[in-house]
Amino acid sequence: LYGWKINNDYETEALLCNIKQGDIIEKEPIYLQKAFSREGNEIGNTYVEINISKQYLWFYKDEKLIAQGPIVTGNPNRGHATVLGAYMVNYKQKDATLTGPGYEAKITYWMPFFGNIGLHDATWRYRFGGEIYLRNGSHGCVNAPLYLAKTIYENIEEGTPVIVYNE
Repeated sequence: LYGWKINNDYETEALLCNIKQGDIIEKEPIYLQKAFSREGNEIGNTYVEINISKQYLWFYKDEKLIAQGPIVTGNPNRGHATVLGAYMVNYKQKDATLTGPGYEAKITYWMPFFGNIGLHDATWRYRFGGEIYLRNGSHGCVNAPLYLAKTIYENIEEGTPVIVYNE
């Protein structure tokens, strides 16, 4: 998930030590993860926006729209709805093989943002957008045309926020 995550183990130990010693301190906690900023929207000006209802994706880098296009997300009718929320790109990988119960998919551009859920190309699909996801959706990933996944992959960095929502 995206946002600020305090290192609770470290901070608990440090706080107990401060209390035992009678220290009065003011400090910034140690974080396991930081958002882009505490100002404004916290995600900054570079992010991926995924609208499940519209089956459409936008990728902004430094406030500039770099890529946009139709997608196919997880099939909610089969229990594979794409997760909603604010996440971040965990890493990028070229030429990956995704596997699960009853499928194996070779993909060129893989950008996971929540466990084994991520954005990737889906060259086996001929159409994207509309209501395809309700009949022939993914197992939870965000399927994109090759050109769209390639453009995003070439311009995105690990840690980039990914915002997934329904209208």
